[in-house]
Amino acid sequence: MKIYLIHNKEESRAKIMREEFQKANINPDTVQWMLEPNRENITESIINKFVNMYPSDCNGITMLPSYMTLRKGMLSCVIKHYHALHDIVRNNIPYGVIIEDNIVFKCDLSKHIPMYIRQLNTMYPNWDIVFDGAWTKYIEGPVKEGIYVYPKSNEITGQCHGGTKAATFYIVTHKCAEKLYKHYLPVNNAPDWHMNMLFRKLNIKSFWIEPSFVEVQSGHVSTTSKPE
Repeated sequence: MKIYLIHNKEESRAKIMREEFQKANINPDTVQWMLEPNRENITESIINKFVNMYPSDCNGITMLPSYMTLRKGMLSCVIKHYHALHDIVRNNIPYGVIIEDNIVFKCDLSKHIPMYIRQLNTMYPNWDIVFDGAWTKYIEGPVKEGIYVYPKSNEITGQCHGGTKAATFYIVTHKCAEKLYKHYLPVNNAPDWHMNMLFRKLNIKSFWIEPSFVEVQSGHVSTTSKPE
């Protein structure tokens, strides 16, 4: 297993995340910090490689290339997720844990991550990916005491646009990382919206963690979707 942190190089965020990892019994120096390309390093050649340069569909919404090209923070974030998937594939990592740098942990990750993987392997041996995040609750079936992982539909519903639960925290198997990596480019939206489309295309078996043990930092304001 390997943990990746999608980080925007802000010192204040780095300090908070180091404290959060230590609180969750994870040595921050064992985490791979995904730093490049940062928004100031997004060049025209990077844009041409990663962005869908034609109008395209995103979960039923038409996206123009300008949506990504004008949001270098968002594009930087998407590419770092892609590079994390590539590292999992290239180094044959059995399980990758991909985390964004705007969250706090409400559990001992050193114990919870193995527990999630163990429950998934026992009850759903063909699972691909599992998400945690506090912005909404699991509503597609009963929640049982002592069980933390639940199968999530990839379809668009009144609750969300597919199998992701934002992209702030997810555990991905090697076989799923390989599928996503092979089909990831080009992109036309944020990581979670983009993965929702890929999940339907690739029949990815997605799961949610309930109750949630990951929350967005209090007072955090995302700047990734802001045009530059």
